[in-house]
Formats: sequence, structure tokens, C-alpha cells
Amino acid sequence: MNNGVKRGAKVWIAKIIEMIFLIFMALFAAIPLLQVLLNSFRTDREVKTMPLGLPKEWVFNNFPETWEIGGYATAYFNSLLTAAVVIVVVLTVVGFGAYATSKLQFKLRGFFVAYFFVANSLPGFLYIVPDYFMMNKIGLLDTRWSLMIVYIAINIPFNMLLLRTFLSGIPRELEEAAKIDGCNELNSFLKITLPIAKPMFLTIAILVFVNVWNEYLWSNTFITSDALKLVATRFVKFTGQYGSNMARIYTASVITVAPVIILYLFFSRKFIEGMTSGSVKG
Repeated sequence: MNNGVKRGAKVWIAKIIEMIFLIFMALFAAIPLLQVLLNSFRTDREVKTMPLGLPKEWVFNNFPETWEIGGYATAYFNSLLTAAVVIVVVLTVVGFGAYATSKLQFKLRGFFVAYFFVANSLPGFLYIVPDYFMMNKIGLLDTRWSLMIVYIAINIPFNMLLLRTFLSGIPRELEEAAKIDGCNELNSFLKITLPIAKPMFLTIAILVFVNVWNEYLWSNTFITSDALKLVATRFVKFTGQYGSNMARIYTASVITVAPVIILYLFFSRKFIEGMTSGSVKG
């Protein structure tokens, strides 16, 4: 009896220590973001005088002024349009490719799997120069198409392998049963595999969106027109022009990261579900 009580007490102590640690880590991550948000409602003088603290006078016009001066309406449109096109194409290519390499038997299957492993292991900056000259030669430089093509190519290898790992854990007998009922390979994928893999497809869509939204190197290299700049490049340019006004820098930071944070808050459970189910099935 005493051993059971002691064991229960140890479990409770371990849970309390774990909870304290998790709360500490959450605060460690959230406090800097909260301070950035608070500083976006302060005056520039107040931020420079005391970077940490609550606003003495709440300033709400920082956001509309920064939004207009920074050209964020155009930047948001460019980033959202680019991300939407890239997500649709990547999900389509990755879906069919992962299904083919995990469920079908064909001659070059091993070659394609090895190819995506190699492509995923190569850092992007190795081929940014040849890509630049190629885009310039075919007349796509400084266009939305140049970034869309590059982002699609960059996001396919890793997500192909990620989805392939998930699909490999789905029993082949389900597709075989669908074929007995008269489904061909395409219908089997659409009616059986796709509904099961919805959490993983959503996870891939989130990963692609974040990659496109935060990407700076390629967009800064391929896009020179202000009318086509994405949010990340617009933010860097804004900080260069208005680096002396810290309140606007913090406001621009909030405007830049807000969609990613909102996306995570709404879909964090689905994202974690997709990642964990993929790891378990792998």
C-alpha cells in the first residue's frame, strides 16, 4: 500500500515538473512575440527609450501607415497568389508521384525514389546562378512565373518523400478491394487513398505555404519590380528604408508574420496529426 502511494506521488511530481517545464518553454517562446506586438502599438521614442514594457500611450495608426507605406497590399496579393498556385501544383504532383512510387511496381521506380532523395539533399543556393541565367534566357526573369516554377521544384522532393512514407503504411489490400469493386488505379487513389491521407496533404500544404511566405533568397534574386515583390522581400526593403523608426519596424514584423501565426493557431492540431501519423506509419 505504501509502495503504491509512493509510486503515485512520484508520478504526480513528475507530471508537475513536466507541466512547469512546458509552461516555461511556452513563455520563453511567447514573450518575445508578445513584446513585438506590444511595441507595434508604441511610439518610436518610447520604443527606443524602453524597448521592453507595456505601451504608455497606445498608438493604433502604426498599422495603417505601415501597411500603406510598405506596399503590403500588393505584397500580400503576390505572396498569396504565388503560394496558392505552388500549393495546388505541388499537392497534385506529390500526390500522384508518392502514390506511384509507393503502390505501383514499374521499372524506374527505384531510380525516381533515389532521384528525389538526392534532390532533397542538395541545398538550393548551389543552382541559383544557373537558374537565374536560364530564367533570363527564356524571358521569365522578373515575372511571377519564375518564382512559381522555382518554388514548385524546391518543394516537391521533401514533400514527395514525406507523403510516400505515409502512403507506404496504408495497406495495399484496400486498393485491391477497390479494384475488385470495379475501380481503376486512378479511382482507387481518389476514393480510397486520398481520403485517408487528407491530414498529410493538409500538412504539406501548410509546409509549402510557410516556405513560400518566408522565402527571401530566390524572390530577391529573381524579382526586381516593386509591383511583384513578395512579403519577405518587401519587409527587408522596408526595414532598410525606415530602419530608424523602430515602432514601424515592429509593426512591419507583425504584419509579415501574422498570417503564419494565424495559420498555425487554426491548423496546429491538423498539422501535428499529419506529422505524427506520417512518422508512425513510416
